[in-house]
Amino acid sequence: MRRDMVFYEAPKAPVSEAIRNLRTNITYKMNQTGMNTFLITSSSPEEGKSFITSNLGIAFSQSRKKVLIIDCDLRRGKQHKIFGVDNTYGLSQALENNRIKRENLSLNIEIDNLVQNTEVDNLFVIPAGRVPDNPAELFENGRFDVIFEFLKDKYDVILFDVPPINIVTDTMTLCNKADGVIILCSIGQTKSDVLLETKEKIESMEGNIIGVVVNKMPTERMKAYTKEYTKYSTDGSKIIFRK
Repeated sequence: MRRDMVFYEAPKAPVSEAIRNLRTNITYKMNQTGMNTFLITSSSPEEGKSFITSNLGIAFSQSRKKVLIIDCDLRRGKQHKIFGVDNTYGLSQALENNRIKRENLSLNIEIDNLVQNTEVDNLFVIPAGRVPDNPAELFENGRFDVIFEFLKDKYDVILFDVPPINIVTDTMTLCNKADGVIILCSIGQTKSDVLLETKEKIESMEGNIIGVVVNKMPTERMKAYTKEYTKYSTDGSKIIFRK
């Protein structure tokens, strides 16, 4: 079984039920606010953000939503591996493409070439593409805004898989692009002061934190950590996931 597609291959597994609960929490936010674009980040590497992004995307697609995952991790993108799509041409090349501009009459062709089908119905992916020399600068040249503006009304849910915010600056430039930011943290790995730093960085860029996803959490510690991590959400909300 492919672990990063567990919701697709083992929908009755406990981890799939946890993802389903996460989808329910986010759907409530969507229904209350109209938001439909979400950025998923973490404080440090190896906390499971790509796993959460891929399985959450599958979960939404199976609730009859048209879903797009944009792999914005131009250094260590994983979504093309997870879904088995071609990474020859991806987001990094598009951000270097001078034809990606609003006045281009063939803009729809340029951007449609980015989006790839997956084996999961209703789920589409923009892979990260090759590793560029200057990932952070590419997100500041305006082309990402053009791409996102073109795509945001074509999908029911858009998920950004972005690098850990405390490691690189790429995520800082993207925080205010999505309607909501979801922070992923891991019990036994993410320190509270590091999580607070993550919160402050996102808020400094006017990112809208809607909740914290807590994983690797032992059942007996669920209640205690739920209370602890709630305070890092700007509006007191929480999204709790355990795997």
